[in-house]
Amino acid sequence: METLSPPLAKPRAGSRLVALLGYVVVLILPLLVLLFGRKHRFVLFHACQSLGITLVAIVVPLLWFVFGWLFTFFSVQAPLLYIIPIGLILLLPVWQRRSKAVRYSEQGSWFGIALTLIVAIALIYMSWLALRFLANIILPLGGPLLLMSGFSIVIAAYLAIVVAWIAGVINTLAGRWKPVPLFGGQGERLYDRLTEPRAAPGSAAPVATPTGPSPS
Repeated sequence: METLSPPLAKPRAGSRLVALLGYVVVLILPLLVLLFGRKHRFVLFHACQSLGITLVAIVVPLLWFVFGWLFTFFSVQAPLLYIIPIGLILLLPVWQRRSKAVRYSEQGSWFGIALTLIVAIALIYMSWLALRFLANIILPLGGPLLLMSGFSIVIAAYLAIVVAWIAGVINTLAGRWKPVPLFGGQGERLYDRLTEPRAAPGSAAPVATPTGPSPS
């Protein structure tokens, strides 16, 4: 991942302190910086990095909770409903072939579409039979097992978050314009979006200079 070009001068101690607090007072202070402190570029950069870490810390367990518990519920209460996502996946090639035939006006392609549809329906029926067979044997155990194994992914993600957080703290203390590992790309994209110059209506877009962020 490319890092931002170095600033002209090292950020002042006050800016480094506020940037450090952005990793301590998570979510609240970075949002305040985004709303009221955008002119302090070094603080804004690390506020975006902190928000990227916080976003991952919120989304990962939320996804685990939603998908894990839904999978567990369906595995125990209504395992045959798994035919819905299976059917959609198997019908996807039919839709792709139809879209291609319409776009390019391919002659004779409807025969291939019909054949693909027949194969998809046959596979869906076989999947239905397999689900009926497994509904009372394996599927009730699959949901809880997936939920427990998914929690190990959450733990690994939080270990990576801790590493990224420590790296962010070190970067602020050293006055470095450097993204945190693994999750820094999200913060960089947010920073670029907030600091890119906006052209006035009817005027040409300004050309970005390669000098990097201005120190503050």
